[in-house]
Amino acid sequence: MLDLTLLSHALAIARHGNYARAAGELGVTPPTLSRHITSLEQQLGIRLFDRGRSGAVPTALGQEVLDQAQWLLADAQRLEREVAMLRGGEVGKLAIGAGVYPAFLSVGRALGRLSAKHPGLEIEVIAGDWQSMVEQVLSGSLDLTVAELSGPAEDPRLTQEPLPRHLGAFFCRAGHPLLQEREVTLDKIFLYPFAGPKLAARAFAALQPPPTAGPIEPTTGEFVPAIQVNTLRLAMEAVAVSDAVGIAPLSVIRSDALGGQIVALSYRPAWLHTNYGLIYLKDRTLSPAAEAFTTELRAVEAEIEADEQSHSPPKKRSPHAH
Repeated sequence: MLDLTLLSHALAIARHGNYARAAGELGVTPPTLSRHITSLEQQLGIRLFDRGRSGAVPTALGQEVLDQAQWLLADAQRLEREVAMLRGGEVGKLAIGAGVYPAFLSVGRALGRLSAKHPGLEIEVIAGDWQSMVEQVLSGSLDLTVAELSGPAEDPRLTQEPLPRHLGAFFCRAGHPLLQEREVTLDKIFLYPFAGPKLAARAFAALQPPPTAGPIEPTTGEFVPAIQVNTLRLAMEAVAVSDAVGIAPLSVIRSDALGGQIVALSYRPAWLHTNYGLIYLKDRTLSPAAEAFTTELRAVEAEIEADEQSHSPPKKRSPHAH
């Protein structure tokens, strides 16, 4: 195989027309450069230069080789630049999945920051059903997904990285009959249709909601809302103009209540929190672009967690505390 370094040495001689000046540019001695050119000529089986009083002049075949060498070296330099940019996450393609809740909470912000820092990246995002996205990670069509960590994501072929948990809340429209109840219970909530994405079996394992709210899939144990949607915004808009009830992170309801059209209910069971994280193949190294995205996502999640903690009520002191 041809040595690109030797080709670059031949091009230096062609530029200067002189071995001594070319050697000076390359930082080698003229005898060393002469040996390099002899080695290259032996590899090619042709003479590259005629040497005379006027200096080193390419032969006819030598000129053909030098013309091609110029293209080869330009391509090699371009490849080196592209690899460096790929390594730095400057260019490339990134395909990620996002479950309903992380898509609304943090993924969009992380993507925006990633694009601002690496505008050359091509990014594709699939949002919605986390089971489907886990399958796409396993098939290799997605680099990673940010989704529910239970169920399909527990596949041993996958790596899981939990992200901060966010408290959830049931929500309904302003003026909903549930807001007139002295005490809101799960049984009362389930008297109304549910709007939202499928919910993990971990949350509804011991529950049997009536058909009004939506069924539980017998094979997976997942709760299927009567109004099944794959974005939180759709669920909120449906709830705002109906008697349906939904679930969302409490911080989302507080900050994005559709102008006061939706209200968080006071009933807050212990299982009502997010449980999502980064999911990717265990035996595959993440690309620089994927690594850059995960860095941005962790930063956004940390900011959300800090903001939630700053707005949470202070813990009550024990009467026995000193």
